[in-house]
Amino acid sequence: MPATITIATGAPLCRNPRVVKEAGALAEADYRVTVLRPVLSADWAARDAEIAASAAFGVVTTADLTSPAPAPLAFRAERFAAMRGFRQLPALAPRALGYGVKRTVRLARQLGADLTIGHQEVGLAVADALARDGLRTGVDIEDWYSQDLLPEARLHRPVGWLARAERAAVRRGGMAVTTSQALAGALAEASGGPVPGVVYNVFPWSDRAALDGLARDRAEGDGRLPSLHWVSQTIGPGRGLEALCDALALVVTPVDLHLRGDVSAADEAWLRARFPAARGHRLHLHGLVPPGELLSRIAEHDIGLALEATDPPSRDLTVTNKLFHYLLGGLAVVATRTAGQAEIASAVPDAISTCEPDDAASLAAAIEGLVQDPARLAAARAAALTAARNTFCWERQQATVLDRVAAALAAPPVGNRRHAS
Repeated sequence: MPATITIATGAPLCRNPRVVKEAGALAEADYRVTVLRPVLSADWAARDAEIAASAAFGVVTTADLTSPAPAPLAFRAERFAAMRGFRQLPALAPRALGYGVKRTVRLARQLGADLTIGHQEVGLAVADALARDGLRTGVDIEDWYSQDLLPEARLHRPVGWLARAERAAVRRGGMAVTTSQALAGALAEASGGPVPGVVYNVFPWSDRAALDGLARDRAEGDGRLPSLHWVSQTIGPGRGLEALCDALALVVTPVDLHLRGDVSAADEAWLRARFPAARGHRLHLHGLVPPGELLSRIAEHDIGLALEATDPPSRDLTVTNKLFHYLLGGLAVVATRTAGQAEIASAVPDAISTCEPDDAASLAAAIEGLVQDPARLAAARAAALTAARNTFCWERQQATVLDRVAAALAAPPVGNRRHAS
């Protein structure tokens, strides 16, 4: 009888590709896998249905915010009350982390899997509860949850509970993984536990087979300036674009800057006023595209911009998936020298040029060094593809997940810890 695995997360499948890849790899390894996830919008539900239709794992809905009332109101009320009451009633803290946390824990207990793995904050709460029941659990710590967000955004966040649950999860060891060596080391130091395994936020090398070869961002016949690509959910102030515009004002070689994301009319006007077009640079704005198309659009460009902040600590220590998407697309990368991104840059220095955070001169030098030297740019793009194929792809990284899961399943259950100190 194959071992059973439950993966619990607080995000839809379409917004949590790490869960989809992990569940798929475990199912291919002949485990019986069930994913617990919420439904947060009709659009995301439709995209989840497409993923689930071809998946080799089962999907169970926890909280459905699109269902007829009163269920969505109850889920929202549960979270709202917990966010404002956890300081007076600490037992409410896990319910402040997402929708339907109590139900997610109950479903995980009912499934009674041989191993339950938690993703994101909701998954951490599920793993914490089941570990206290004495069941086998694991965690995939995608961000340093207790060290995430700026102070003003942490007001209704149970940071103390998160820190305790993170420490406990890391000390349990076994199936504990995270997104960078830098974050793994910080988690181990904070908890006094073993160093978690590292599974980077990479994509399958096989995704390149679906490249469409179309020129939708860069028009055919247009004058071919070196092309820079930047992507975020939203285009506007406070996302590093100020420093990027200041840097381009120092770049002598004309470039095309392509920004991808949602943008308001006011923010577009602000950006165009700030952009140094007088230097010969050209600005192009693009809307977001479906996840299955993004790699094709990235691959049209020459350089990917991975410009990140170093505060809060989670942003400094993690490595976002955009950097790995750029490598897979065959782009040279200009990346802020955060602890996480410096880790990848040190592994593939020919593909990734780094710059200091919020330093326009440093960013300009990194860009100029590539765009003024076509041979160096071509070599960097080739090095990116080599790195993606040989190291930074899911086909390579999934081995860590499989090894950690096998070890966790081979270990005996920990016994009931509900009343342990």
